[in-house]
Amino acid sequence: MTDEDVGDYDLLKNSLLKRFRLTEGGYRKIFKSVRIEVGETAEQFVDRLKKYLTKWREMAGFDATYEGLQNKILRDQFFITCDRPLQIFLKEKGKLSLKEMTQAVNNYAEAYGHEINRSEAKQNKWNKSNTVSIDKVEQNVARANTVSHLWIV
Repeated sequence: MTDEDVGDYDLLKNSLLKRFRLTEGGYRKIFKSVRIEVGETAEQFVDRLKKYLTKWREMAGFDATYEGLQNKILRDQFFITCDRPLQIFLKEKGKLSLKEMTQAVNNYAEAYGHEINRSEAKQNKWNKSNTVSIDKVEQNVARANTVSHLWIV
């Protein structure tokens, strides 16, 4: 930053936020990975989660309405299910609304002959390593129900 830029509060603030990765993506990572701290109450933890969610939403430029939050969640979920080249393409486009994002993906798919729905083999590293089988979850729930039933009887 130049000496002149330091006098511009908004420019300075945005530069510092980017420097410390307190951007839309940074707050998304914090929100998704934060865990309760030792000695922290449930209420304190939820308040901290709310702050991270609010900052994530603000940095993404979505309204503080049901529709705004719904669009934010849908856009994020759609983004993380895309393969890496499509994610890079979308990041290069900058901040897009959900509607703009879907239009850009349709244009990308048409231009490159790209399939939007991916096979298991094409999942990106994050999705592949963090995907839990529904069958596995259902088995664990059934096992827990059986154990709790045995304790009741």
